[in-house]
Amino acid sequence: MRNKAAVTICSINYIAKALVLFESYRQYHPDHDFYVVIVDRKNSDLTIEHDGLTVIWAEDLSIPNFHQAAFSFDVIEFNTNVKPTALKLLLNSHDLVVYLDPDIEVFAPLTPVFEGLENASIVLTPHCNTPILDGCKPDDLEFLKFGTFNLGFVAVSKCDEAFSFLDWWSARCLEHGFYEPQVGLAVDQKWVSLAPSYFPNLKVLHDIGLNLAFWNLHERHLSLKDEKWMVNNEVPLRFIHFSSFNASKPEIIAQKQNRFAPGSRPDFESAAKAYAAKLIAAESEKYGGHKYGFDYFDDGTYITPALRRFYAALRSEKFSEVANPFKENSPVMDFAKRNGLLVRGNVPAKRHNFHDMKSYNFQIKMILKMFRFALFVIGPERYFNLMRYLAHISSLRNQTDIFDKRK
Repeated sequence: MRNKAAVTICSINYIAKALVLFESYRQYHPDHDFYVVIVDRKNSDLTIEHDGLTVIWAEDLSIPNFHQAAFSFDVIEFNTNVKPTALKLLLNSHDLVVYLDPDIEVFAPLTPVFEGLENASIVLTPHCNTPILDGCKPDDLEFLKFGTFNLGFVAVSKCDEAFSFLDWWSARCLEHGFYEPQVGLAVDQKWVSLAPSYFPNLKVLHDIGLNLAFWNLHERHLSLKDEKWMVNNEVPLRFIHFSSFNASKPEIIAQKQNRFAPGSRPDFESAAKAYAAKLIAAESEKYGGHKYGFDYFDDGTYITPALRRFYAALRSEKFSEVANPFKENSPVMDFAKRNGLLVRGNVPAKRHNFHDMKSYNFQIKMILKMFRFALFVIGPERYFNLMRYLAHISSLRNQTDIFDKRK
């Protein structure tokens, strides 16, 4: 029998979700090892004691220049970018390793995954199996931005090709794993769209019971048969990925979609409400309010998203000798103070999504008026080239020339 393991990765605020995943996975795979990699500052007061669950702190993954990487990426980016490293670590001691995002619940044995790994080195699932372009989010246009495959799930089998894949993927994640879709980057996920070209034994699983989520609900419906969830009355539901989920409003389905109005999918809502109740039982509030440790310098000063981006761009030429940029009064903090990259009141920034745009209607109207004026002044051809340049410069990593690099 092959030695199998599953792993998830999260920061402390997501531990309740990871525990729900752990309990559901172990229900159907009691003989598998299960690991949680915590991407956060080590906290000696944190105890997670569950039989069969092993905790690994991200800084124990032997990532080169760990603190520099932790400073370069935000919480979502860093959680995803350590994924290949974690998989490689566990593949050294297991024959098969399955990665699942913490906001997943398992409903049946992952048999198609293990069957797929019998003759494949890597198995993945696409976001969906049928095309969709209906003007709602997400659709094929979104998948072009964020990647063909959803990397909330990936599984690997111990072989040379799998290790080569993880080395290739890890190098790109830890160097270029930014969330900047405007310049073609989408953390760890977008890179794997290239993987089938480079790793011929990679297999794409089209089983509709795997990785059901808001991005494929247009092709999948849930029903109960003999008290077991089925998808399209055809195959067992294996797992749901509750991405972008609000436990206090499960009827919304996901905050990053606008295809299905609240209450329009009672099939999914039924499973979502049960999941929300499990999160509450897992003490979601106990962990949910925890602040991400790598969002702050050692003295508690908040690290703004802008500072992260400029640091990442200047890291090799300006801060390569700074082993730990989190230190108080380090050259990185001096740079931040000198260039106005800290915020008054030390208040963390809100992470916006497309739903927030309606809150800025006035500002957007003013920006559009300025663009209209620019079009009038410089003419259509130069205006077109200006917009192309703005797309490039919208990545803060392409704006480092605004600083005097001699200082």
